[in-house]
Amino acid sequence: MTIYECSRSMTSSVTPDEWAWRMVGHNEPAWRLSWSPNQLTREQAWAGMQLQEILSLPGPVSDHDAHARALADQLGLTVQQILHLLHQRMLDRRHS
Repeated sequence: MTIYECSRSMTSSVTPDEWAWRMVGHNEPAWRLSWSPNQLTREQAWAGMQLQEILSLPGPVSDHDAHARALADQLGLTVQQILHLLHQRMLDRRHS
């Protein structure tokens, strides 16, 4: 699992359909995740990228439960809420 970061974006080797970007001309929090409507700090965007990688891995989420919960907490959401958002994005992509 690798997250690639530059000053304006973050992408993942595991989840190429999801990304984070820095909103131009905004002060912190100035980051957005492709699957979340919230404005985030850089650290929160990084946590979101890590979490989407963890949740995209095959196998039960319980294998990564504590880490996933800690990352979700940084975003002010539950793992279940994030799973719902990622699932909705997948369905939206499939229907567009």
